[in-house]
Amino acid sequence: MQMSAEVELTNFSLAEGFHGRENAERNGETSSIQEVERDHPSETVINTLVDLSLPPVDTGRQAWLFCICSCMCEMHIWGWNNSYGVFQDYYTSHPPFNNASPAVISAIGTTNLGIQYMEVVLVVAFAQRYPEYVKNLMWISLGICVTALFVSSFATQVWHLILLQGVIFGISAGAVCAPVVIWITDWFVLRRGLAAGLIFGSAGIGGFAFPLVMGYLLKGVGFRWTLRIWALALGVTCGLAILGVNPRITIRRSSMPFRREPWLPRDLSHFKNPLLYCMLAISVLQALSYFPVSILISTYTSSLSSATLSSTVVLAIFNVSSSLSYLLFGRISDSYPYPYIIFASGLGSALAAFFVWGFASSLTLVFAFAAIFGGFSGGISAIWPAAGTDIGGSRDHITTLAMGCFAGFKGIGATIGPIIAASLHDTQSHAKTVYGGFGFRKVEIFQLTVQTMTGSMAVATSLGAVFLNYHSTSKKKVT
Repeated sequence: MQMSAEVELTNFSLAEGFHGRENAERNGETSSIQEVERDHPSETVINTLVDLSLPPVDTGRQAWLFCICSCMCEMHIWGWNNSYGVFQDYYTSHPPFNNASPAVISAIGTTNLGIQYMEVVLVVAFAQRYPEYVKNLMWISLGICVTALFVSSFATQVWHLILLQGVIFGISAGAVCAPVVIWITDWFVLRRGLAAGLIFGSAGIGGFAFPLVMGYLLKGVGFRWTLRIWALALGVTCGLAILGVNPRITIRRSSMPFRREPWLPRDLSHFKNPLLYCMLAISVLQALSYFPVSILISTYTSSLSSATLSSTVVLAIFNVSSSLSYLLFGRISDSYPYPYIIFASGLGSALAAFFVWGFASSLTLVFAFAAIFGGFSGGISAIWPAAGTDIGGSRDHITTLAMGCFAGFKGIGATIGPIIAASLHDTQSHAKTVYGGFGFRKVEIFQLTVQTMTGSMAVATSLGAVFLNYHSTSKKKVT
């Protein structure tokens, strides 16, 4: 059987794709498209019969090749993002940037994170309207990523880093990774949560290994050569990975006139669902708490120990525990209601921040906090496919847009959270107090408050799901 499918872009709906025929597609059987989807009655098919031999969803070589290559992209792009705490610690303590305030230096990482998250929904809208250009967008964006990192190695002012590593790298890196969110709904149905956990969790694997590598390079060759080496490594590895990140149905541009999908769905009723707004609020709140810890945990560890390795190891522990929680949360969301996961995440993170971090007067307690907080808070994005499916139902283009909205609002929290935490951190206090030492007391109370609110929103989401979504597809068991 032919294991790939190519279709010409004509006047039938691409947003819906070729879904609604899950049984035939799941078995890899040939599908015949003889009529348009019900949501697009005004559109007609140029050819009365289009035979496609499609690779199976959830299983098969091509589905898992997509998953593995997506993991490689996520691991290197987001592994770099998760390693920024090491650079934050280096920039604040080494020339030529050590005279800048920590809040200004933290803007480099927060700008990068915020842009990457917030642009997902824009890339999704672009991809649904111009699907034949998405792969070219990924290649061009990767080239810009590599160039931005290389040029930033010559930076002499903090604003150079904010522009290159924050803005330019953020925009281009987001365009490299966003198509994964779009195509994961094509390749996976019953195991969508598991696939999302594997893909998004790979960022934690990179976040475990790369701080150790970056710390070694920064100590040995300085930040300039570290950035040059990483630019080369990123270009090679992500370039190979992009070769395997493909849509389930390859689209080639048509020579005939056709009607493109609108920028926004014609039917916006799905976006009136209260579950959407609950999930948007949860995305913001969770990011407000998670990202300040990911950036400041190295600084806190440096206050306890002058050894550079300690601050690097704590970030690695934090990231690998986040990676494991992605896999666990994603697998659970395939079988059980995701609001339970959100509630457990919020409660566990709040208790860890208030009790473990608050009384962390030794490296052992800091390492324990990094593992517990990262494990409870890090993998919450793995439930996005389940939540998006509750909102979009069988319409994958709505599900994908909903996930893009979740990412956008998480980007808002990722941008604002570290700024709030930096303003709450008393940099003049170096005392090792019983609770909230080294000026972090207000930061820890802020973490408790935000995560408690996240748990409360999870309860609201759960009640809303029971009342409004008896048809939830996120509760299907996987055997």
